[in-house]
Amino acid sequence: MLINHRHGLALVLGLALAAPAALAQNTTAPTPAAEPTEAEKVEQNPVVARVNGEEIRLEAVMSMIQDLPPQYQQVPISTLYPMLVKRAVNHSLLLDAAEAAGLRDNEKLEAEVEEFRENKMREYLLLGQLEKDVTEEALRAAYARFLVDNPADQEIRARHILLKTEDEAKAVIAELQGGADFAELAKAKSQGPSAPTGGDLGFFTADKMVKPFSDAAYTMAEQEISAEPVQTRFGWHVIKVEERRDQPRPTFEEKRQELEQEMTGEMIGNIIADLRKDAKIEELNLDGSPLTEPGQPAAPKE
Repeated sequence: MLINHRHGLALVLGLALAAPAALAQNTTAPTPAAEPTEAEKVEQNPVVARVNGEEIRLEAVMSMIQDLPPQYQQVPISTLYPMLVKRAVNHSLLLDAAEAAGLRDNEKLEAEVEEFRENKMREYLLLGQLEKDVTEEALRAAYARFLVDNPADQEIRARHILLKTEDEAKAVIAELQGGADFAELAKAKSQGPSAPTGGDLGFFTADKMVKPFSDAAYTMAEQEISAEPVQTRFGWHVIKVEERRDQPRPTFEEKRQELEQEMTGEMIGNIIADLRKDAKIEELNLDGSPLTEPGQPAAPKE
């Protein structure tokens, strides 16, 4: 089943999805390379070992790099090469021993190989369609839709002075109206944890503060100080709105991987839905009775 190989498929898809972006950046068609001669092919893929007279060529050794852990793949090939040759020789010896043990015709092995082949066929079918559809253009269009569907939330940067009573808060407002500096007054009189920084709360969205505080702050203009104290469960607040801005949104590159995953999942779902629509399918319960969809009445018993 494909679901049993989801991780492997995701890895293959990740590699495949990178191809369209690279192709999109190449504005000049490459000049087709001349087909190498047989002598050139041999020169490019020399024999690097022999096991009981059987040749092992460089291409087979180099293909083993992809099976190594990522940290080893960064090691210079000159360092890895002796180990890879030994591994290739060991693989050849093990294969010869397996052949001698009659495993070539082992029924269990053949069943596993066939299952692997079927899984790969499913993957290749999906990859073929995804390579056509998950393109740079399609991803950028999806990003544009994301921006439209998810408008930026507005953030406010504010300061506050937290006091125990309404009278204390009104007295502070009077001082501010008389020209006192908000930050200095917050350092001297605020009961909140932001007092040492002059009551600075940084940028926040409405949902990050208790509702009475947010409701008051979001109705105020930049540099405005609340004319009346605002009560919350923490006490009485005097608020100053320093700045308003749209909340930063992820760039296309920051969003790319998520868009690829979403588009891939949606397209695979569509492919399977189309196949199911045109197929004659009968799904049964464990006892062989017809399987009903959730919410549908059960089939009448004979």
